[in-house]
Amino acid sequence: MKEALRLRAEIARLEGDLERLKRQLHLLQNECEHEFIETPLARTCTKCLQTESLYY
Repeated sequence: MKEALRLRAEIARLEGDLERLKRQLHLLQNECEHEFIETPLARTCTKCLQTESLYY
């Protein structure tokens, strides 16, 4: 029982960390002066790794 509670607490902590990191990445990508490498299907910024699909 204690192990399950510990695991749930750790999951909750990691989910909070994940959301914080997603926000940080989003801010970084919004402020980036992108330099893209393109393939026929997508383009990816070499600086911030933002990827955009070119397949419509």
